[in-house]
Amino acid sequence: MVCTHNPLKIWVVVRILQVLISFLITKTNGAYATTLRSGAKECIIIRAPPTDTTISGNFDCLDDELPADPVSVSLENSQKILWSSRMGDSEGTFEIEAEEGGLHRFCLENGKRNPSRDNLDRNIGWAIRVTPSHPRSLRDDEQGPDALRAVKLADEARELQEAWETLLDHYGFLRTREAFHNTLSNQIMTRVVRWTFLEGMALVLIAGGQILYLRKFMETRRYL
Repeated sequence: MVCTHNPLKIWVVVRILQVLISFLITKTNGAYATTLRSGAKECIIIRAPPTDTTISGNFDCLDDELPADPVSVSLENSQKILWSSRMGDSEGTFEIEAEEGGLHRFCLENGKRNPSRDNLDRNIGWAIRVTPSHPRSLRDDEQGPDALRAVKLADEARELQEAWETLLDHYGFLRTREAFHNTLSNQIMTRVVRWTFLEGMALVLIAGGQILYLRKFMETRRYL
């Protein structure tokens, strides 16, 4: 009895196993945070391999109390802008098929393209992933309903992996946002304690001065 193995099905099984293993062993994610000055622009250089590559990622404005109108995020190569966020978007995701290799730039702006009226700094969380693109077309000897279902299953596994990584990024953004809020709360509490201490010292000095004045006044009346 001769056993034959379909290479496409084997590839699909391996791909699904990779996705499941990534769910189990993922401990950290590639989420970062950047503080942008008003009117500033920062770009991250991405070097894509010469083969077909998928560049994906997301961003999130971490300052919930500030409007996101001045914030602009884009992905571009040496020739054109491949993706850009819309004005007013406080978060977003993207996925670009980079058919050509070379340098790409992921740029974050605060009031550079869309002028800011408040002139405030903004904290922006972001994440970038560069992965090889998998072929979605079948050879002539691989055509058939089973092969099509296998390719569809592989695409769904890849989309599930991307959604999982995006979810991990947002958890990272939540932790960063919480750290910013804790820092701000600690600063406010430190100032409150400092001013309370100064007010207490001022009250002690005023009370001491009043006591000395009343004692001197009473002694003066006694001599009279």
